[in-house]
Amino acid sequence: MTKNKETQIIEQEYFIELQRIKNTIKQNQNKAMIIVNSSAIINNYEIGTIINERKVWGNKYIERLSNDLKEYGSGYSYDNLNYMRKLSSEFTKEEIFEQPARLIPWFTLVKIMQKSKNHKEMLWYINQTHKNGWSRSMVLNQFKLKAYERSLIEPETSPDITTSND
Repeated sequence: MTKNKETQIIEQEYFIELQRIKNTIKQNQNKAMIIVNSSAIINNYEIGTIINERKVWGNKYIERLSNDLKEYGSGYSYDNLNYMRKLSSEFTKEEIFEQPARLIPWFTLVKIMQKSKNHKEMLWYINQTHKNGWSRSMVLNQFKLKAYERSLIEPETSPDITTSND
């Protein structure tokens, strides 16, 4: 085998291995994002639960919390703390800690809570978002298209039942 041919084979093998490594990195980055997002949703639910235990303190309580939590970043704004409170009041612990609600990005979940008319509709959009891999803009488009309402009136499709004449 010539030196040039050996070099070509080594280069081809290198690029195959490089692609495998890149794929591994992408897969693990995606897994890490899912884990981080899941932890954030659980964190937000737990914070919302604590806030809801203190409802008698009024809106100044949330405003004060927002100011006192600034050191942890912008994720604890007055509006965001209210979304956390709403998350906790709208969903059971099981609905959040089990899939798929905790696997949906936070602001997509917020949009679903804002746009839905009831709990059943929220769960439907959460499940469809997870099942179909919808982005936030796709979810908003599904609301515009009244996907949930359409799903209630569309007939169930059942497999064809053929009868045999034996």
